[in-house]
Amino acid sequence: MRWNTVCFDLDNTLFSHEEAFERAIQYTFQSLYKNRRNKGKIPDVDVKDWFQTFKTNCDYYWDDFENNKLTREEYRKIRFDETMKAFGLPFQEGDAKQFHDQYEAVVARFSLPFNGLHHLLSCLRQAGIRLGIITNGKKETQTEKLKQLDVEKYIPLSHLIVSEEAGVEKPNKEIFDQALHKINGERKYALFIGDSWDLDVKGAIHAGWEAVFLNTRKEHKTSSETPAAECYSFQETSDFLLESLHLKG
Repeated sequence: MRWNTVCFDLDNTLFSHEEAFERAIQYTFQSLYKNRRNKGKIPDVDVKDWFQTFKTNCDYYWDDFENNKLTREEYRKIRFDETMKAFGLPFQEGDAKQFHDQYEAVVARFSLPFNGLHHLLSCLRQAGIRLGIITNGKKETQTEKLKQLDVEKYIPLSHLIVSEEAGVEKPNKEIFDQALHKINGERKYALFIGDSWDLDVKGAIHAGWEAVFLNTRKEHKTSSETPAAECYSFQETSDFLLESLHLKG
């Protein structure tokens, strides 16, 4: 068999993080905003308009975060503060942290599996393939997403490798090594599937794995590594895996 170990990224690989992010951010803002409105007269704001400005600020400051000019906390604070300013809404020190803490507490419930996810995992599991997830993020948040996706019967929690717990993030080789150790996989028969070229594809290939680039966001490649496949939807990825492993879809 070409691969006996298949691991996945989580966000934007097993579900649409963009859709979950939008719904969870809007829900969080609406919850906090209603409380603020009840306490005093503040401008009337459409939650969808607020989100669009928030998303614009996310994108605008992303490069500074990626290039280590902003810490994660600073990035989250500035995108929240600048959005509140844009709408003339009152905010104070600590509000951005409260907002993002509440967002992380609810985002899992808005995470819906891609169509066909359960069928693919069932086929892989029945074929005896070791399955796991390698994801950057907080242990509690990513665990809740896994539970919401209802895939524990295919991927046990012990096979969820989260950077916070691992002490290292993708694309570092060590997190892929930890995954192989936990899952009892073999490097030369290991495949990783993810939506980020730099974190997932380059990370996996440099760790000695093969990789599938699930390029749903039309991301540009930044280097010359060759993945096993580049797919543009989850269904295309599923078809590629089942065909490559000679499994019935």
